[in-house]
Amino acid sequence: MYNKTRAAMKAILVPVDYSDNARNAFSYGLEIAKVTGAEVILLHAFFPIMSPPASYDAADVVLAMETGKLKELQHFADISMKALSATAEDCPGRAAKPYGSIKVSCVTKMGGSFDQIMEAIEAYHVDLVVMGMQGGNAISQAILGSTTISVMQESPVPVLAVPKGIQYKGFRSVAFATNLSKLPENADLHMLRDFIKVLKAKLQVLHLYQTDSQFRMFDARDALATLQRNFQDVDYDFSFDFRKDVAAGIQDFIQEEQVDLLVLIPQKHNVIERLLDQSITGKITAHPLVPLLALPSYLLEDNESIDEAVTAAE
Repeated sequence: MYNKTRAAMKAILVPVDYSDNARNAFSYGLEIAKVTGAEVILLHAFFPIMSPPASYDAADVVLAMETGKLKELQHFADISMKALSATAEDCPGRAAKPYGSIKVSCVTKMGGSFDQIMEAIEAYHVDLVVMGMQGGNAISQAILGSTTISVMQESPVPVLAVPKGIQYKGFRSVAFATNLSKLPENADLHMLRDFIKVLKAKLQVLHLYQTDSQFRMFDARDALATLQRNFQDVDYDFSFDFRKDVAAGIQDFIQEEQVDLLVLIPQKHNVIERLLDQSITGKITAHPLVPLLALPSYLLEDNESIDEAVTAAE
């Protein structure tokens, strides 16, 4: 069982499919490892092109294939780190510490990406998953099987989803969009607090009202006290605004406040809901402006996420 109380970040998992998105996600993992001292674990999950002959032992065949794939993954790690090191000086926000000081491990497993990622989180005591995010509309995400969104919804640890083409420039400003009216007094946001502290970022908590009745009925004092308890030792602020379209409101806030990272707590949605695009997370990932950090839902315990609140309002 995964240890939810672990404090220091020691292991960062980066799933790899050899795409440019995966290489970019690897660069984010390396940069975060620089400041946390964490190990970066590259994971490649695969299916064989054909089944082995019946005369061969299945376990031996799987081991042989995983060993062969491991060499390919190690080569990917080597050439990627060399390329990233060569361009590091031209990228603002990157720490001066060389990549060579970071421990990078490679793991190859036969099986589906989602299942292998979830198993690796527990097996290697992972603290953060960093994945590439393709974007596109909600229908393509659902039908084509967005592994990233599935992992964001199910992972017991935070998942950093990196949009296509957005290079690492540091996280100076972080926005946490949540429904404060559903924030329980015992909400535990230590994962976000620790992430903010280690990156020395400024945190902005965003709460959006959709109706006048929501504004009149919401007493913010308890929620603000909960924020103070969780974030008393970090630099944070909070913003309230009216927006009927919550996803658009979040995107506008990102642009207006020059946010570098968006934090959400996605909930589980079935395929039909994603097809209808009734998820705030789905809307945000369809047109991402900045990387998205998805916190595991158990951190808020009985809290309904911003996704659920909007779906109920509709």
